[in-house]
Amino acid sequence: MKLISKMFLLCIVCFVTLISYGQQTYKPAHFEKPRSVPMQSIPVGKTISVVDYGAYPDDNKNDWPAICKALAECEQSGGGVRILFPKGTYQIKVSEQKNKLTHAFSLSDVSNFMIEGDEAVLILEDPDVALMTLKNCQVGVIKGLTVDYRTLPFAQGTVVDVDTDTKTFTFQSDGKGGRPTDDNFTRSKTKWGVLFDRENNRLLKDKAPNLVPVREVAGLADENLFRIVTTPNVIEQIAVGDPFAMIARYNGCSTYSVNQCRQITFLNNVHYAGPAGSFGLRESTGINIVNCKIQQKEDRLISQNADCVHVTPSYEGPWIEGCLFEGQMDDAINIKTELVYILKVISDNQFLVGAKLRVNDELSLFNPREGRLIGTCRVLEAVPMDNATKIKVDARFDNLQVGKDKTKDMFFNDSKSNDNFVIKNNVFRNSRRYGMLIQAKNGIIEGNVLENLSTGAITLQNSASWPEGFVPRNIVIENNSIRNAGFDRSYWAEGKDVAPILIRTTTVNKKLAEWKGIRNIQIKNNEIISNSDHTIFLSGAQDIVIEKNRNNAKSDIPYYQENCDNVIIK
Repeated sequence: MKLISKMFLLCIVCFVTLISYGQQTYKPAHFEKPRSVPMQSIPVGKTISVVDYGAYPDDNKNDWPAICKALAECEQSGGGVRILFPKGTYQIKVSEQKNKLTHAFSLSDVSNFMIEGDEAVLILEDPDVALMTLKNCQVGVIKGLTVDYRTLPFAQGTVVDVDTDTKTFTFQSDGKGGRPTDDNFTRSKTKWGVLFDRENNRLLKDKAPNLVPVREVAGLADENLFRIVTTPNVIEQIAVGDPFAMIARYNGCSTYSVNQCRQITFLNNVHYAGPAGSFGLRESTGINIVNCKIQQKEDRLISQNADCVHVTPSYEGPWIEGCLFEGQMDDAINIKTELVYILKVISDNQFLVGAKLRVNDELSLFNPREGRLIGTCRVLEAVPMDNATKIKVDARFDNLQVGKDKTKDMFFNDSKSNDNFVIKNNVFRNSRRYGMLIQAKNGIIEGNVLENLSTGAITLQNSASWPEGFVPRNIVIENNSIRNAGFDRSYWAEGKDVAPILIRTTTVNKKLAEWKGIRNIQIKNNEIISNSDHTIFLSGAQDIVIEKNRNNAKSDIPYYQENCDNVIIK
């Protein structure tokens, strides 16, 4: 009898454990299928400390080799391991290997793992190297780590002279960031700057370009002075006394680069700087980012050099909750649908395409020149080729323009559109570009605060001119608070076609399309304080519900719509 009782108790404990580690599901009414709630802990069979491998906190010695050994031990075990970083500061220097590495650390082919910091701070010394790449890992939690840089991947200071005739200005570094003539700036293929408000340098300069091109940089006699050449249309917007930051961006060097992974949670992590974005998610499903902070330090103008969360196409989108996104130099969140170039027409229902497709993938065929849907189909056969797939579909299409070009007819893989994404209870503030750029379907955007974002708060659109995402559908935008979203020059240049919440179907030439591609969007119970004429802009959309929003705009027409069907305003 006692044995039976113990076995029953063990079953109960196991059941509760399964629920605790992500087996609970979440399914709003408009989701096509449920998704797992983020895991916050995982049962493991073994705990190893980085101290055991020689990574001693606060000793000012390079801890990179020792941490690599701890991660290698985890890889060799295949998982079931917790790697612990005891409290303190760790120095990470990979200079002797940095020509070979984009990230200081890597973890591959590991399941059921935890990487946990007890108030651990990782200081990277190489400004063009990011923290970690994960590949083919599943069911893991990375939590409690703070990341910063000894040499910052950006320069910051003030404009002290402007010469419009030569299109140059003199930048005085405050010495707290890198130097614009350093090697990492010289090697970077993406370097430009941003102007800030003189009275409050947490804000970008009002109605100024959100990007100052950097054509040339020269150091002057004073080691903190630099002469920068920019473009004619931008130099006129720069004034003496403007705070200025210049980035050396290395695309592909997100703090965490997550590749082909499943069910990974990032929890309670802090990022103060990085050579690119924070979380680069590639072909990874069920990634959770919870209670993380991308944060400016008090004496810094910016945080990350690129998007905080950049999500390439996946079969399931991310869950992003309770986070702070502050001071980054590109979109806070960018979520996409898979673009599929048609490389060759074999017959009217057989094609060679430039993506890895699967049988039963649902495709939409799009004409970007007109911004028009040609038709939809399902993949019946998929034969992998070198960097391509030969497919047969269940519909027939004639007279297509094909090729690897953004003006040609193209498929979008609706099955790989980051379905069931969740963005809730986050704070977005004091940043360049969009709070959210959504080019995906079946999602919820709820309870967020968005303020002081230069190009807008929430944008739902396809990106035909930058072909990386299809028309959003089936999305709820609810209980968000928006203020001062949209104030840079690119925002105001669009004239009437702007608002803090922007929803539009577009062509490759960035014109508004006739096709009403965006559909089934609910915008409810939001507070929207707009510094433009409208709070919501709609074009090329249908089946939209706008209900019980609290609006404050410069005109008495908060909602602007054109070329829309079935827009219900309550």
